[in-house]
Amino acid sequence: MNKKQPKKGAFILPSLFTISNLFFGFSAILFAESGRYQVACLFVFVAAAMDMLDGRIARLTGTESQFGAELDSLVDIVSFGVAPAFIFFHWGFSNALNDVFLKRLGWAAAFIFVSCGALRLARFNIQKSVVDSKYFVGVPIPIAAIFTISLVLRFPEPVESPLFSYIVSMAVIFVSLLMVSKIKYYSFKKAKIKKEKPYSFVIVIIVLFAGLVIAPATILLLFAIFYLIHPFILRNGKYKEPTS
Repeated sequence: MNKKQPKKGAFILPSLFTISNLFFGFSAILFAESGRYQVACLFVFVAAAMDMLDGRIARLTGTESQFGAELDSLVDIVSFGVAPAFIFFHWGFSNALNDVFLKRLGWAAAFIFVSCGALRLARFNIQKSVVDSKYFVGVPIPIAAIFTISLVLRFPEPVESPLFSYIVSMAVIFVSLLMVSKIKYYSFKKAKIKKEKPYSFVIVIIVLFAGLVIAPATILLLFAIFYLIHPFILRNGKYKEPTS
């Protein structure tokens, strides 16, 4: 018996969420240009939500396609590459007019972030069929973006301390390099809630939401940091290229 094919209109739905992702990423750049960094960061988070939904909807409706996958990557480099880098640079280095080296360092950190993000997405596209979906190879670009804009949300005023600018630049460069590393990061795509421990899972969710209400920027930054370092704690090791 042939598998029921989805309606033609269903193929448009995931792409609508992908384009919404692009809209919020592009809007984040415009708000950052006018100095409204918190709104810009919020738009990047909304873009991340759209990014999660488009793939899930495509899988649920059976409308996954090569076109959708390529469009998603093109949009991601804007929303999670260019937009966070733009926000980071204007927030951290807009006041460094009298320090040429510091301004160049911020420019370099932002460019390295975008470049590594593009390389990460390109590698992901060609490895999808050979890498276990349980893991990502290198930090996913949305997580790197969340880390970067969480710094902005945690310290909302434009940076005026040269030392702090140096520190955040090094942090962003380090995260950029993690994106193109071969370190395995858990993807949660095959995560299952154990039936014997649903109560513990609910408690964790309640605590997480309470933390987001009380101090959202701090919780998001801690979440991003924990995700970035969890392979070193769990010792997942490095991904090994498949051999033919």
